[in-house]
Amino acid sequence: MIIAIFAMIGRIILLGFERILFKKAGKDQNSLVSTFWLFGLAAVFQIPLLFIYPFTFQDFLNAAPSAGIYTITFSIYVYVLSNYEVSLVTPFYNFNVFFLLLLSVIFLDEAFTIFKILGIFLLFFGTIFLNKNESILESFKSVYKNRGCQLMIVVSLLMAVGRVLDRNMIEETSPPIYSFALYFLTGLYIGIILLFQRKGKLIVESFKSQPKEFLAGGAANAYSYLFLLIAFTEMEVSVAEPLSMLSVILSIILSYFFFKEKIKNRLIGALIMFSGAILLVIGI
Repeated sequence: MIIAIFAMIGRIILLGFERILFKKAGKDQNSLVSTFWLFGLAAVFQIPLLFIYPFTFQDFLNAAPSAGIYTITFSIYVYVLSNYEVSLVTPFYNFNVFFLLLLSVIFLDEAFTIFKILGIFLLFFGTIFLNKNESILESFKSVYKNRGCQLMIVVSLLMAVGRVLDRNMIEETSPPIYSFALYFLTGLYIGIILLFQRKGKLIVESFKSQPKEFLAGGAANAYSYLFLLIAFTEMEVSVAEPLSMLSVILSIILSYFFFKEKIKNRLIGALIMFSGAILLVIGI
């Protein structure tokens, strides 16, 4: 469990910075091209692991379904972070905990408890503070009418599906190899799409315009995910994912320093939503 705890600490720190780097890398860029570089470079940064861990063609087959889901998920994710305020949309990533629990009820026959009900309530209540208006009702409407917030909820649903697949697959494939295979295939899928769209030139131009941002974002992406997979080997998914939410608070704080976003009320909302996630964990 000590290894899982240290892996989660690494995950939280890297994920907090990752969102900032994704926004910087994706600024004024085609979101699909940005996703290609952020995932393709993540695979490159994990190549050294291949000299330590043996792999087979079956490992790539195991990662193929998740890679398809993440191709869609992170294309939307990078678009949202690139075009909307980080401190506003990031907390909606927390909804993947709700969707994870929903999937467990449907497929694993788990029951809702009072803690789970309270946790879900806090997740929704916390969103009110993300765009504070004169009344609670107006704040609620304002946030949920925001296109970026809506898309981030879609991301959280797709992410929950992907995490369930991840947990099952690492029982057959070691985390480092599964991680590399997933990043390689996601980059490959997106690359094929871009070539069919005849955007090869744009791929090169995008990297030349912001090489440092793409390299840093790819590195953070590579190892924040690997740390999560390592944590999955000793932690339940429904515990590890809520703990990852601590990164939301770090991202919001960093958004103030990097982008001068107004974060006072949003930080309160993120803390409330995180409290809800903790109650969901207690209710497991």
